[in-house]
Amino acid sequence: MSISRQKFLFTPLCASIFSISMHSFATDNTDLSHVTNLETIQAESNQSSSMKTATGLELTRKETPQSVSVITRAQIQDQGLTTVTDAMKQTTGINVIRDGGRFRYQSRGFYIDQIEEDGLSTNMPGAGSNPYRTSSNFTDLDIYDHIEVVRGATGLTQAYSEPGGTLNAVRKHPTKDFQMHGYLQAGRWNNFRSMFDVSGPLNQDRTIRGRFVAIGEDKDSFKNTISKDNQTFYGVLDIDLTPATLVRLGVLYQKSSEGIDNFGIPMAFGGVDSGLPASKYLGADWSQRDLEKYNVFADVKHQFNDHWSLSTQINATWSHSLEHIGALAQLGTSYIGLTSSNQNLAMNNYQYYDNSSDELSAKVSLNGQYNLFNATHDLFANLTYVSTYEKSEWRRILNSKSYNVTTFDPTTIAAPNWNGALNLNWLYTNYITQASATLGTRVNLLQNIHLILAGRYTQTVNNGSTYYAITGGQFDGEYARNREIKKNKFIPYIGLTYDLTDNTSVYASHTEIFKPQSSRSLSGKPLDPVIGKNDEIGIKSELFDGRLNASLALFQIEQQNRPIAATYNNISFAVPEGKVRSRGIDVELSGKITDDLALFAGYTYNKSKYLQTESLTYLSGTNFSKHTPEHMFKIHSQYQLPGSLEKWSAGIGAIAQTSTSSLYSIYQGGYTVWNANIRYSYSPNLSFNLIGDNITNKRYYENNRVRINGGNNFLASPTNVLFRVDWKY
Repeated sequence: MSISRQKFLFTPLCASIFSISMHSFATDNTDLSHVTNLETIQAESNQSSSMKTATGLELTRKETPQSVSVITRAQIQDQGLTTVTDAMKQTTGINVIRDGGRFRYQSRGFYIDQIEEDGLSTNMPGAGSNPYRTSSNFTDLDIYDHIEVVRGATGLTQAYSEPGGTLNAVRKHPTKDFQMHGYLQAGRWNNFRSMFDVSGPLNQDRTIRGRFVAIGEDKDSFKNTISKDNQTFYGVLDIDLTPATLVRLGVLYQKSSEGIDNFGIPMAFGGVDSGLPASKYLGADWSQRDLEKYNVFADVKHQFNDHWSLSTQINATWSHSLEHIGALAQLGTSYIGLTSSNQNLAMNNYQYYDNSSDELSAKVSLNGQYNLFNATHDLFANLTYVSTYEKSEWRRILNSKSYNVTTFDPTTIAAPNWNGALNLNWLYTNYITQASATLGTRVNLLQNIHLILAGRYTQTVNNGSTYYAITGGQFDGEYARNREIKKNKFIPYIGLTYDLTDNTSVYASHTEIFKPQSSRSLSGKPLDPVIGKNDEIGIKSELFDGRLNASLALFQIEQQNRPIAATYNNISFAVPEGKVRSRGIDVELSGKITDDLALFAGYTYNKSKYLQTESLTYLSGTNFSKHTPEHMFKIHSQYQLPGSLEKWSAGIGAIAQTSTSSLYSIYQGGYTVWNANIRYSYSPNLSFNLIGDNITNKRYYENNRVRINGGNNFLASPTNVLFRVDWKY
């Protein structure tokens, strides 16, 4: 048995042992015979539950004056989703792309740079600096109850980011009753995964509650020689210091090792499909990324009375990654693609990245209500602090030897000596801090008219340095230093909702965009921040007694002060004159049409363009985001069969999009990818689920901004089948 297979079996075993003590407390005072489902927080059971992701104020989805999607635990289980990226591929309006060997997300043509965990913000992996130089990585999806996604700028919760939107991943929290849940799954390409989740009281009066989640995964890929193993352990305690004061303490450890495919495959002459098999891997078999992540967090919430509460949160994460890369790719514009007479592709050097990062975020929040003019209004205020320190050592060994792609064997490439002769050995550091204060109110002008007026004042400091280091490890003088960039900005937010009926409201919202930039002018000063505005109007309804949410939104984003590269007297600099605009429509249905039929359907129309010419490549009037489909449609339904077949349920879904291109005009035609599942519930505590993805075996390339003839072309997975067994106690 391989070491990774042993880890896969060891993970749930540890979790089972841990659960025994929790079970002993629960059986002292609790009848467990009726428990069949894990208790989850409100958003799992109620589609219109409250959230703070858009404004920081607790509002239902109908009350929130922006486009919001929720990926629920039920949807995650039905479709067998195991990563945040899997969930984002199913989310309305989200375009998942690869950037620097990592997955990143875009909405409305712009990056989503920020992710929140329980409302505390941090940078997305790859968003704070060059994606190759980041060690941060997404946490396993199974420690979250659900994920909230806001599309468009969120000026009250994020201030140092692109205006694509924000993710809030809501962690699983302890439950008052003892409960256990686990699953085993196996799929194509030796895909094995286990999860164990136990939760409940740790003392007889239930003032101390705990939850523990353990995950083990070991799998190969449809790409030859690529595999991944992952172990994740998550624990959290809730302690009632008093009936009005809750303390929450949590810790997470995650370790993974995976083969990486940074460059994909080349195209044939003219940018057409080369016809290489989906299994073809053009990297060395030693190309690998090892990741390790530690996370601790603490929350204290005090409820003064029915109307006022104060909470304090802190979150700290330490990450490390080690990457070795050796792969074929020619990323220059001179390479014309594979031809019948030339099937060769050159090696894109050997590269080594030793990355680490320290992230700290903290927030103090006050929420309450006050009376004015014979009406009750909401007030919210918070102070936040976020710091990110990244360090990256980059080593490079030159190698441009050409290989025939059809006969290339990843196992024949010898691993280099990373401590030997190097072409480059650089050390990068990047340090960003952000402190902000937010104050806002939701004024109930009339019984059916609600106005949110708020503002966020932010100070951002960016201090990054770059050094050149000799092979012996000693710094060979300072090669370059980015001087400290400090920017202050006040960001207003205005949101208006009008309740047409008890179940339907219309809304309008406006916020601004602010992102400091490191590009410099001819005089050497940093450019003014990228600024802009986000406007949205829409309508939202809660249908079928609140079981189904329906929304339609019209949006527009404008962004200006974008850097334009220039040269004068052989001096390279930038000018802040670029300007772009993105417009479109979002439509979504999510929830239950009947007790037996669940539905998620989302459609997005998006059109963007350069309002001002930014270079010979980015001309005024041309498409700003050619890799963003003009039309995207995503749907999944799950139906519980009636009568004698009531133990069976079936689901079917699809992801469809129109054609896309890339910066280098590599074309991908429109396509539809189908998925389906069949679930059999043997009992309330045991179910079996057969899941199929890309069931028609559609061949297509993933959307990517920088697809080019010689690389960055990633074929999507062929047909994949997964069998999953869930049990509950």
